[in-house]
Amino acid sequence: MILYLLVLLTEMAVWWRLKNDFRDDSLKRWHIVKYLKLVFTLILIYSFTRVLFIRGEMGTPQSASLLIFFGAVAAMNVTSNLLYIILSLIRLGLSAILNKKINWLKWTYSVLSIMTALLFVYGFFLGRFNIKTEKRDIYVKCADSRVDGLKIAFISDLHLSSFFHHYDKLSSVVSEINMNRPDLMINGGDFITYGWKEFNYCDTILRKVRARYGSFAVRGNHDDCSYDRAIDLGARSDGSLLVDSLIKASDYVLLNDTSKTFNYNGAMVTVAGIRTSGHRLNISYGDETKALSGISDSSLVIFIVHDPAFWSEYNKLKSFASLTLSGHTHGMQIGIPTHEGYWSPASFIHPYPEGLYKQDDHYLYVNRGLGTMAMAIRIFMPPEITIITLHCQ
Repeated sequence: MILYLLVLLTEMAVWWRLKNDFRDDSLKRWHIVKYLKLVFTLILIYSFTRVLFIRGEMGTPQSASLLIFFGAVAAMNVTSNLLYIILSLIRLGLSAILNKKINWLKWTYSVLSIMTALLFVYGFFLGRFNIKTEKRDIYVKCADSRVDGLKIAFISDLHLSSFFHHYDKLSSVVSEINMNRPDLMINGGDFITYGWKEFNYCDTILRKVRARYGSFAVRGNHDDCSYDRAIDLGARSDGSLLVDSLIKASDYVLLNDTSKTFNYNGAMVTVAGIRTSGHRLNISYGDETKALSGISDSSLVIFIVHDPAFWSEYNKLKSFASLTLSGHTHGMQIGIPTHEGYWSPASFIHPYPEGLYKQDDHYLYVNRGLGTMAMAIRIFMPPEITIITLHCQ
């Protein structure tokens, strides 16, 4: 409701400022500006109308994809509108102080607002499917040097409704993973956003991954179907069980506070994982003690938890796991490329927004995710497949 109100207020305010800014211009210029803005307003009305007529569950591929489409359009309009309104009011104040019109400034912030809107257009049509394969060599302390060379393919946050009408992109992800011939396939959770039906037939795509020692996954905070407010608690519980079964049908070993140990070149390697539940900043976790029990004979422990904040909250984890793998943040789906990777405004909210982190001899890797949530865009924060090769030091 707050989002809808913000969209409405910024739309009204930007039309008010446009009319005031261009009232002394030629009629031709005013028509150009008016019709250009009208295009964006009509797209907003169209997307809102589609959402308004969603009936029943939010957790279908169609409904969930409509919601993130509206989120993208709303974010585009609100951001460009706010930029225009703020700069227009600054110009109004400066004109009053200097007692003269500043026309060049009007055209400057008009162009800036249009460029901002076009960034969102890029993020919707290109950025969200501009999937990058990040290859990382991580040097960990090993009790057995035979662990050296273990290759992990790591993905997270598929939010499968993001691929509605674009399932070929998901198939391409599977092909890219198989081309890298991983020993392990790991998924950091959030297969869905709202409901189990978002899987559609994606389990038949995901099960085509070929990893030498198997595929492992944990549940993210969306995978319990609690984000679909249109269904009751009983339906959520049933949906949660169906999500579990679909994850397993995708050929994953689902680690719900459990672990699995396998023999890698004669060395014992354990993959452990816990479930994550809750909404936004109110996140809860499974039982890490249970998940990490009985791993004393392992030469290497890899731990999977959806939310990377767990890594700093539970210090005893670091005494067991050499490498922790997480997702959750999406890098906020917006960022700025830097020489070290990407900077994201997610860093103001999350202590580990994306990428590799080290504390003593323990590592955390945060995947940017493959899908989108809330808004179907990625601006300079590309979706990610991570290929990690472990080396013993």
